[in-house]
Amino acid sequence: MPIYDYACTGCGCKFERLVPSWSSPSPACPACDQSTQRRPSAPVIMRAGGSAPPVAMSKAPKSWEGIGNGDREVITKWRRALDTRQEFEARNPEHSEVREAVCAHEGAFGRNPLTYRELVERTGGTNDVAMAGAEAHRARTAEHPAGHTHGA
Repeated sequence: MPIYDYACTGCGCKFERLVPSWSSPSPACPACDQSTQRRPSAPVIMRAGGSAPPVAMSKAPKSWEGIGNGDREVITKWRRALDTRQEFEARNPEHSEVREAVCAHEGAFGRNPLTYRELVERTGGTNDVAMAGAEAHRARTAEHPAGHTHGA
């Protein structure tokens, strides 16, 4: 019987529970008796011959150079790996990564990309994306003034 980590959707309580199988329903919260959700377990050191989850979507190449300048074999390898990851996440939603469409990722947005969701939120219903983008740029510049680097 496997041990799984759970988090309460009501009070946020975190706990472990020994359950009959991976398909068993999530137990009720021991603190407030509300519903819970299975969480990814703490990292485990894999032994030789053990299996690990498929490569994360966030590890996929993000540039032309990353895919071998368009090399068909490299692209096919990554497409298969990402298809395997999507199937894995569909079966194990607790391992899903949050993915959002990015509209700016260079310059002031290099460390913290501007997502379309943030851009829409910054418009405040005015639909003025130019002003919202400028506001986001000012905010990012204030977070990381020019010439100031982290970890250097």
